[in-house]
Amino acid sequence: DVRPGVIVKSALLVLTTDKQYGGNTSKIGVYQPLLPWAQPTSLERGLASDFVLDRNIEADPSVIFVERFESWRWRSAWSDYDESGDAETVEERSDGGEPLDGKALKVTIRKGKTQGLNMHYRFAQSGGLEPEEVYFRYYLRFGESWDPVIEGGKLPGLAGTYGRAGWGGRKPDGRNGWSARGSFFTMPRQAGPLSNFRGVGSYLYEVGMASAYGEILGWGLGPSGALEKNRWYSIEQQVRMNHPGKKDGVLRAWVDGKLVFEKTDVLYRTVLDLRIESVWMNVYHGGTQPAHKDMSLFIDNIVVARKYIGPMAGNHR
Repeated sequence: DVRPGVIVKSALLVLTTDKQYGGNTSKIGVYQPLLPWAQPTSLERGLASDFVLDRNIEADPSVIFVERFESWRWRSAWSDYDESGDAETVEERSDGGEPLDGKALKVTIRKGKTQGLNMHYRFAQSGGLEPEEVYFRYYLRFGESWDPVIEGGKLPGLAGTYGRAGWGGRKPDGRNGWSARGSFFTMPRQAGPLSNFRGVGSYLYEVGMASAYGEILGWGLGPSGALEKNRWYSIEQQVRMNHPGKKDGVLRAWVDGKLVFEKTDVLYRTVLDLRIESVWMNVYHGGTQPAHKDMSLFIDNIVVARKYIGPMAGNHR
């Protein structure tokens, strides 16, 4: 075990055998491990690089939806909002960190509860067409209180559940629904160099998955999905629907403009009727176990577009 406060710079792996048969000398070959998170990835700049602090980003023809949480009427822009959650806009320093740019949405999972946020932006209900491909970027900060020790849970993503399948053990069959939310993981239980980081990834409901519940997929490329508490990150996800019946759907994720996850063989559907129905803003603890204490995270500067968005330009906290 690594002692608290000790940073490992090198390690020696020793292999031993309990039994060895035959009198000949055995040779063991060991390949150098190729760690995806140790490989450099380049910063990808998108359409947001042309707009300082996302100001007037709505003018880009590829942009579908923008939410900055500056108006007290912010809920009215969303197709639905579940009152069982706990979300409010805040502007001042809160839970160990600074605001990103003006107001942000503070989402709290209360002790003994599971729901922090559950709302949708539904493309068809908002006057548009359900897309075949979309990019969804938001800024995320885990507060000082964000310490999930019992279970992980769900974070915002994209979906096409149509109220039929793709969540809660409702298994996709290619005709009923799908979802690709984000996920957060339980925190490290031992003190160490990563004790202040919280892991995130994807939570995918697709056709042919082994379990009735979604697949948890870690973000292991580039800087990975290890996010430090009290720091703002640009989180972007892309979904491209597969050709019906073909395993060629796409799910990608970027953290601060660097690719951290890519899956290009997703089977979202077998029929053309299923598309990208909504942006699903979901913050949920579990599983089934409730939070052991109040835990808060912060969301700001949501942009949904037909092209890659990338981190916003300009100085921000």
